[in-house]
Amino acid sequence: MASEKTSTFNYIIVGLLVVNLCITSYLALRPASFSATTESAKTKVDVSESEAGSLANEVVKLYNKKDNVALYAEFDNLAKAQFSQEQLIAQLNKLYPLIGTISDAAFSDAVVAGSSGGRDYYNLNYKVRLTGGPFNTGDMKLTVIRRDSGLSLVGFFVNGSSR
Repeated sequence: MASEKTSTFNYIIVGLLVVNLCITSYLALRPASFSATTESAKTKVDVSESEAGSLANEVVKLYNKKDNVALYAEFDNLAKAQFSQEQLIAQLNKLYPLIGTISDAAFSDAVVAGSSGGRDYYNLNYKVRLTGGPFNTGDMKLTVIRRDSGLSLVGFFVNGSSR
């Protein structure tokens, strides 16, 4: 039984890592293109709680409906250049049985993830309640950039825990 939970947990981690491949490759594999973030920049996060809540509501709604095409459309072109719609759909189809549905998401905080080309990347962190899978709580992280039209999604990560 314990090895079955460990195996399920391993599948979740691998699936989520692949979904986040776009942001990982952009942020972690190109460190020379990032400027150093100062301590004052880390404390000044240009994201309001209402913006973070609105984005999470839209992402969660599409995720729970399994509307993969619309969820892919939510991603910024920077993210779409890193992965195809088919890749996202394949990863989400592996993720749905492991995570289940997100029944509630509460915004906890936002941090500057990095800066590139004069553009700041923000990690929006949420605590989530999960149903229909082996986990009942977890964390969700949306990585975003600011565009003239508002926040634009570049990364999506959900992690479950059995607490």
